Amino acid sequence: MNDNEDLEYEETDTTQRSERTLRWLRRLTAGVVALTLVIIACTVIPLPYVARLPGPTVDVLGKTQDQQGDLKEILSITGTNPQTGEEITNPDPTAPKEGGQLRMVTVTEMGGPGRRLNVFGWIQAKLTPASEMIPYSKVYPANVTREQVDNRNAHQMENSQYSAQIAALAELGWKVPATVYISGAVEGSDAVGKVQDSDILESIQTPDGVVHPIETGADPFVIMHSVAPGSTVTITVKRGDVERTETIVTSAPEDGSQGSKMGIYLGVKADIPVEINFAMKDIGGPSAGMMFSLAIIDRLSEGDMTGGQSIAGTGTISYDGTVGPIGGIAQKMQGAKRDGASWFLAPESNCDQVIGHVPEGLRVVRVSTLHEAHEDVVAIGQNRGDSLPTCEAK
Repeated sequence: MNDNEDLEYEETDTTQRSERTLRWLRRLTAGVVALTLVIIACTVIPLPYVARLPGPTVDVLGKTQDQQGDLKEILSITGTNPQTGEEITNPDPTAPKEGGQLRMVTVTEMGGPGRRLNVFGWIQAKLTPASEMIPYSKVYPANVTREQVDNRNAHQMENSQYSAQIAALAELGWKVPATVYISGAVEGSDAVGKVQDSDILESIQTPDGVVHPIETGADPFVIMHSVAPGSTVTITVKRGDVERTETIVTSAPEDGSQGSKMGIYLGVKADIPVEINFAMKDIGGPSAGMMFSLAIIDRLSEGDMTGGQSIAGTGTISYDGTVGPIGGIAQKMQGAKRDGASWFLAPESNCDQVIGHVPEGLRVVRVSTLHEAHEDVVAIGQNRGDSLPTCEAK
């Protein structure tokens, strides 16, 4: 073989290597493009679900940082105790925390309006214990916006803190006078056309003929607990400077609770004798009401009623201290256990969702009123919690 033939072979080998390299680069480019398209699709294309995962928990007897980075108490109360005449003092936020914990619990939601669930979120939810996947259409109307959801959650949080204050002070035996006003009638109820916004509710006459004056935020709820559905009550309202009476046929509560409803939306303007503030950030909804009330009771009582225990819980709170049902309780129990709670106070009306979802090592106590929850926390703090009622299968 001569030198020219060797050169031809070398040129052929080089050409073949170049072609193989070019084919490899084409395949690599195609793969990168395909992978990029998959990543874009997984990120951009929304899935028709809302994922609910265990969210953060917050010790409402603990501390937080303000915008300047300084420590402050989450719960602060200023004013004079009307029962003792003493000025109320709050813990020093710079000192080490003493006593136990009262943890409010939350649910982290992925997939709401403006933040639709993608494939990566779906995978994260599937890998998280106690997560739940719900069709989007069962959670949100098609036209609801993120701003509307955020505003609703903020409004519910504000209302829960307000009702928590009134219920807690009443549980402590404080007198909290209030004006109860009407903010509308429930569509389809007998109250439609009989009441107007801003009417002041002055009294309720029950079917036994007794006239009950409305003096506190709790009064209408307490009164209606003893009235059977389908009964006729007579209400006296003040509209401007004029008093008027209306008869209303009551209906059964949708949640199956005791008593009946008048089909009236009520608001409360209470004369709260102290100033109570919760420094909460980026948390909304009504489900921490009971824990807010318990924190107020603890702060205004002697000693540490938790006995150093970490107690979590959830439940809405009504002005009369009724503890109402909430959503996402399986996720909330999981979050409580994750963050070190040993006890969990659950609304009795949520017991059917509690059974079968309690994390190992977490003791659940069922409650239906703030008074029960208060007594239960005291019992737990005194190491008497083992006899407290829990949720049981029917």
